Amino acid sequence: MYILGISAYYHDSAAVLVKDGKVVCGAEEERFTRIKHDNNFPFKAIDFCLKNAGIGIGKIDYISYYEKPLLKFERLMQTFVETYPLSLKAFLKGMPESLDYKIKIEKTIKDKYKYRGKIFFIPHHLSHASASYFASGFKNAAILTVDGVGEYQTTALWKGEGNKIQLLSSIDFPDSLGLLYSTFTAFLGFKVNEDEYKVMGLAAYGKPKYVEKIYQLIEVKNDGSFKLDQDYFGFRDSFKMWSDKFEESFGKQRLPNEIMTQKHKDIAASLQTVTEIIYFKMLNHLFQKTKSDNLCISGGVALNALANGKIYDNTPFKKIYVLGAAGDSGGALGSALFAYRFLLGKKGHTEINDLYFGSSYDNSIIEAGLKEINLAYKKFNNEQELISKSATLLSQGKVIGWFEGKMEFGPRALGARSILSAPNPRVMKERVNRIKVREQFRPFAGSILQEKVYEYFEVPEKDFYSPFMIFCFIVKKDKRKELAAIVHEDDTCRIQTVNKRDNGRYYKLIKEYFRLTGIPCILNTSFNLKGEPIVETPAQAIEDFLKTKMDFLIIGDFLVSRASGRG
Repeated sequence: MYILGISAYYHDSAAVLVKDGKVVCGAEEERFTRIKHDNNFPFKAIDFCLKNAGIGIGKIDYISYYEKPLLKFERLMQTFVETYPLSLKAFLKGMPESLDYKIKIEKTIKDKYKYRGKIFFIPHHLSHASASYFASGFKNAAILTVDGVGEYQTTALWKGEGNKIQLLSSIDFPDSLGLLYSTFTAFLGFKVNEDEYKVMGLAAYGKPKYVEKIYQLIEVKNDGSFKLDQDYFGFRDSFKMWSDKFEESFGKQRLPNEIMTQKHKDIAASLQTVTEIIYFKMLNHLFQKTKSDNLCISGGVALNALANGKIYDNTPFKKIYVLGAAGDSGGALGSALFAYRFLLGKKGHTEINDLYFGSSYDNSIIEAGLKEINLAYKKFNNEQELISKSATLLSQGKVIGWFEGKMEFGPRALGARSILSAPNPRVMKERVNRIKVREQFRPFAGSILQEKVYEYFEVPEKDFYSPFMIFCFIVKKDKRKELAAIVHEDDTCRIQTVNKRDNGRYYKLIKEYFRLTGIPCILNTSFNLKGEPIVETPAQAIEDFLKTKMDFLIIGDFLVSRASGRG
């Protein structure tokens, strides 16, 4: 049985193909259109899924969409009525598309693909809950979903038991922790729904001096429920996230090209502090409601790795699963899994331990691209020789573009489309940030051998498992010099645990690097440049390699250097 899951029209549109409850393939639309966070209908991602599986649309038994468009339209209309006449301009601009393609999902699918099967429409937050719970392998769990907004819900507490997910309580728009964070993201000069992680990184450089001022914007109860004071916000009735009253408290907006002051850093630190306090209040209340040791989290706020890493010390939960694609792209997966497990009554869970769902390219295609540009390259017929050479280059301080196997699903590069370097000395951080044309305050993640994570990071248990780069932990004091390039200002690092089962060649690379240097960890960042999605094709990888000062490119079985002519 094939189910095609789809998400679209907010951000990070995606398609995921599930066969008999197992993921066959999936990808975000942005990887094919090259429009970062593309929110258009994922025609290219759907085409990829069908082609990858070798099937036509006639083989799809069900299509599952990640929200209820008519319910979302109802919320937009209700908001307009409540905020009229202030919202008239925004209403007139946004309503044509809402009346057209945004509520005509079924028509779009049928017109484009001539599909005549059943289409399920799953509520937005239920899609999020399903993505995390049904992928966790847990037989029961407490579930938290938290983001900007779905149809109405912005936050929801659930209980998962077997194939059922029960809603316990929820918070509706306009009260939204995600929109609070996004408002400050825009105020600090960053892009909404794109740069929230920059604010998280910036927080380490500040002090939480403005916590009380932020509490003037949001009333928080002991159970973590909250209410925003709408006098400070403008996202309901204008194109601006905040109001004049907001600026009376926090000053003028920082423009994107303006200098980042200490005040900006302190605001970021204060926002992160308040977010974490609310997060933990909600989670402790959720534990009391469910009494489950297992926790699943999803929604855009679940990508806050700094908060996630503190859950173990601030709540009673013992096992935590956060899907790497926690945002709207993961909603496509969640809607498909909910349809399979609950609506169609199929038993079991789909335990997802890696996100290598995307496209891959064989050596013939890669070599043709290298020949076309006349780059110097060497093909390795022995994998161990390629691994040894790559690890040696990293140990010599070289920065490597790494293009291997199937592309990752979700926002994180997990060793398939990555830029890699040694985790020390500290200057490697500055060098890789320059290569990617990124702000120097932004930290990098570390990919570490699963069996060594406890020796380097203050994780909750010896065999701690974090395959999706979704938790930050304190780096142990005696290891900070070894990992100087990935230790952030607050002594934390976002980590990816790497093992032989999940990561194949990438695991072998880090294992060899460990043999050479005694350090079982490398710096890992996504293979893309500023303003573009992660590379999808060999041609894009080669193009980015040539645009930058990366030293080498490892692509398939080839080692590529900058010189002309074959090596």
